[in-house]
Amino acid sequence: MRLRPRSFRPRAWLAAQAALLAGLFSIAPLPAAPPAQASFGNSIHMGWDACAATIAKAQAFWTNTPYWNMGLYIGGASYGTGCKRWTNAEVGQLRSMGYKFLPLWVGPQAPCTGYANRFSSNTSTAYSQGRDEAIAVYNKMVSLGWDTANAPAIYDLENFDTTNSGCMNAAKSFINGWVYQMHVPPAQKAGVYGSACASGLSQYASIANVPDFIHGADWDGIKSVRDMACVSSGSWVNRQRHKQYQGDHNETWNGVTMNIDSDCSNGPVYPGPDALTSPQGCE
Repeated sequence: MRLRPRSFRPRAWLAAQAALLAGLFSIAPLPAAPPAQASFGNSIHMGWDACAATIAKAQAFWTNTPYWNMGLYIGGASYGTGCKRWTNAEVGQLRSMGYKFLPLWVGPQAPCTGYANRFSSNTSTAYSQGRDEAIAVYNKMVSLGWDTANAPAIYDLENFDTTNSGCMNAAKSFINGWVYQMHVPPAQKAGVYGSACASGLSQYASIANVPDFIHGADWDGIKSVRDMACVSSGSWVNRQRHKQYQGDHNETWNGVTMNIDSDCSNGPVYPGPDALTSPQGCE
């Protein structure tokens, strides 16, 4: 078959035909590809958290160590004044090392404690304060440039008298508000850290807005997240637990000594993807 020369049809004719076809057919643009979901992954590895961490110390505790995760304190009114405040650039350096984060927020504490910053003993007010803290965490994540959709954040609720019914009810209402607001689109994953027994973790399994996961402090030296005092084995079972299995102690890696808490995870971390290979006894 002989091909016609390129000049067979005048350009004006071709332009007219193109215009005619454009009027007859409306071609919808292809949908944009969904953004990569990097806001969380599940980890089954060991980690640490420390008030006095630095970039250099974090590097020493990463290189050829058993640690994959880091409890990253991102703020809150009750976060210790002498503890590390991470800059955006430093958080980026930690991510570049390869760390997965357990993002921790240390806001107001239970009304029956001696902390300077406490939420209200009035349950309605406490609920609103819990929502306010979730908004503050969201804004912090945005300022860090994180993908906030489904990103996990952990409210650090320290020990209090759980036999004090008024205090316990206020804490339940506060956490209820925290979780509710965290689930407002674009929703995040709402976690709670505290003593497995002395922060009332088990009681948050029955509130209206149940935390997506828990981070329980139970310093029994057992890594398995399933073994957590005062928390039912039937609660938070689907990769929904972190366990702080050892409290304040010194460890030395690569010639650097740091006072840390030791964690084991079978739950959400930031960022993704999942880290489910090479289990370390955390499951």
